[in-house]
Amino acid sequence: MKVVKTLLGILIGSTFVLVSCKSGNSETTVSQDSLKAIEKTQTQQTEKEKNMYLIEPPDTSYSGEYLDKYDNGNVKFKGFFRFGKRHGQWMAFYAAGLLWSECYYDKGLKHGANNVFYENGKPRYKGWFKNDLRDSLWIFYDENGIEIRKIQFKNDEEVPIK
Repeated sequence: MKVVKTLLGILIGSTFVLVSCKSGNSETTVSQDSLKAIEKTQTQQTEKEKNMYLIEPPDTSYSGEYLDKYDNGNVKFKGFFRFGKRHGQWMAFYAAGLLWSECYYDKGLKHGANNVFYENGKPRYKGWFKNDLRDSLWIFYDENGIEIRKIQFKNDEEVPIK
C-alpha cells in the first residue's frame, strides 16, 4: 500500500510540474506572438510611410473590402482581399479623384484586363495579365490618347505581332 501511495504521490507531483511548465511556456508564447504582431504593425506603418502606395491587408487571412483615401478625402485605392490576397477588381485613383488604373486579380496574381490612364483621363496603356505575366497585345498611348506603340507579350516575353 505504501508503494502505491508513493507512486501516486510521484505521479501527481510530476503532473503538477509538467502542467506548471506547460503553463509558463504558453504565456511566453502568447507574449511573443503579441510582440510579433506589434512589430509587424509597426513595420507596416514604417513601410507605408516610405511608400504611400503600398497596399497590405490587415492580416494574412483577411477577407473583405479595402479602401484607402488621400488626405483630401478622395479615394486612393479600392479593392477586395480574399484570404489576405488581392482578388477581383482593384482600382487606383489620382489625388484629384480621376481613375489612374484598373486591374483584376485572382488569388493575389494579376489576371485579366489592365488599364492605366493619364491624369487627364486619356488611356496610357492597356493589356492583359495571365497569372501575373503580361500575355496579350499591349497598346500604349500618348497624353492625347493617340496610339503610339503596340507590343505583343506571351508569358511576359515580347513576341512578334501576328
